[in-house]
Amino acid sequence: MVVFVTLFALILFITTSSFACEPYDRKAWKHWIDADRDCQNTRHEVLIEESLTPVTFKTEKGCRVVSSSWLGAYSGNVFTDASKLDIDHLVPLKEAHNLEDSPGMLTDVETTPMIRVIQTH
Repeated sequence: MVVFVTLFALILFITTSSFACEPYDRKAWKHWIDADRDCQNTRHEVLIEESLTPVTFKTEKGCRVVSSSWLGAYSGNVFTDASKLDIDHLVPLKEAHNLEDSPGMLTDVETTPMIRVIQTH
């Protein structure tokens, strides 16, 4: 009985708290920052981090990843074209806002282990 009551209270909290959130400005959450100023923004750093093989860059400068091998998080397929992949947050921005997280926190690879490579549709 205690487990049921605890579970019910948790479900009630989750469903009611989602309606009580304050509005947020999505534009305040910058998407592709270069926090360490190495010319690779968050997208490219995640592509490098999650690649299964060495990446190929667009130019010798090494800023933009164009190809490698990545495992699709949901499909299990291997992808080789970086333009066919999205980088997504495992915590939706609205939820991060509700947790009073800083807009820069979810786009910095160093502080956010919650960013993953996913395939586009």
